[in-house]
Amino acid sequence: MVNVHIDPSFDDEERRRRLFAGDVIVYTHVPEIAAFAEFTRGLITEVFAPDEPTAVHTRRSKDELADLLIDFKPKFIHHPESIAHVRKVVSALGVGAEQIHADVPKLRTAFPAGGLNTGIAYAFQAHRDTWYAAPKAQINWWLPVFPVEPNNIMEFYPRWFGREIPNNSGDYNYYVANAWRGHIKDFSGAKDTRVHPAPLEPLGEGEPRLTLVPPVGGVMLFSGDQLHASIPNTSAATRYSIDFRTVHVDDVHSGNGAPVADVRCVGTALRDFRRLSDLADFTEEEVAPYDSADAADGPKVYVPS
Repeated sequence: MVNVHIDPSFDDEERRRRLFAGDVIVYTHVPEIAAFAEFTRGLITEVFAPDEPTAVHTRRSKDELADLLIDFKPKFIHHPESIAHVRKVVSALGVGAEQIHADVPKLRTAFPAGGLNTGIAYAFQAHRDTWYAAPKAQINWWLPVFPVEPNNIMEFYPRWFGREIPNNSGDYNYYVANAWRGHIKDFSGAKDTRVHPAPLEPLGEGEPRLTLVPPVGGVMLFSGDQLHASIPNTSAATRYSIDFRTVHVDDVHSGNGAPVADVRCVGTALRDFRRLSDLADFTEEEVAPYDSADAADGPKVYVPS
């Protein structure tokens, strides 16, 4: 059973326990999250000027959008204020920056039906982040940049938390995938031929689904082991959202986390996480219990050229 908690008062230890048990948590208004969204709206508005960002798909071709986003998204990810906002958000919700490692925040775009949905704007089908080599202690933070609607957001499949579902995660090698990132243009605007872990059989129409719609200034927290997907955008507006992921150092050291009942991918994304207080990496000794003995050669952490 998945419980949804709205603006809970429990501390971070209890919050992590509930997330690892499959619950989802929504905070409806955090000033630091509102500030992060406002900062991001400013960058988006500037890059798409003079077009309205939520209607840019009506003014630019798929190729133009791909080129703009391939240039812009890394700038957002590596903007010094972006990780500073992550640090402020996490601290505002009661966690010390010296206890938390985070990956870089990512800007997601979901264009309306018929728009760009591959490569740099890939529309994720049903998946667990753990199938993509996320550590089992990972917590996902998801926040809208502009107002969102039930038909352009994301959904969860709650009955599968902690239960095995046949999937192709065994075909996914995280280190090979890191090499693909440097060639994202090759997968944008045409058929996306990268390996994307997913259930082997489509989820049925009667599959229970959970959709939550946080306001701008709000955030959803959920385990990286939750089965979730982008909802096909049937609205008239392009959806912009930010997500970042965190792990608590105590969970990494203790092996605490979600069930990971059906994860068979190669490699680990743990090297992508850096301590928020000083951006220090995990040591190889800390990463080793999570890595795969059969990991292929390749970039362990993707670094844009």
